[in-house]
Amino acid sequence: MQKLTKFLPQHNIILAIAERVNRKYPNASGHCAVMAKDLTEELTKYKINATHVMGEFTLDEPNAEKYMECDEFSGDEYKVNHDWVSVGGKILDISARQFREDVHEDISDVLFIDHTSPLYLRYDELGEA
Repeated sequence: MQKLTKFLPQHNIILAIAERVNRKYPNASGHCAVMAKDLTEELTKYKINATHVMGEFTLDEPNAEKYMECDEFSGDEYKVNHDWVSVGGKILDISARQFREDVHEDISDVLFIDHTSPLYLRYDELGEA
């Protein structure tokens, strides 16, 4: 018997894995690094080239201090430290839902976006984890 994953498009497999990992974390706030690490490991098990990325996410509202410890806060009230996963030049983010109240765009539970999405510009990659 062949595995179903042999017949599904890779995009669908990536989303299914992301949904499964996402369900393990009912509260995303403050857990982006752990969630990105877990998601990267799961994707790698399926031989999907994924990279855990560290960077910043830009908010519309000046609420950055609510996402960071006092000693982490840099003074820019619109940028927060954030981790996500990069897959094939796209951003795969299962923890962005924590920013829903602070951006004007809709944020789904699983974001899998490329440069054509307005949300893409909110991500500033600083390096790999």
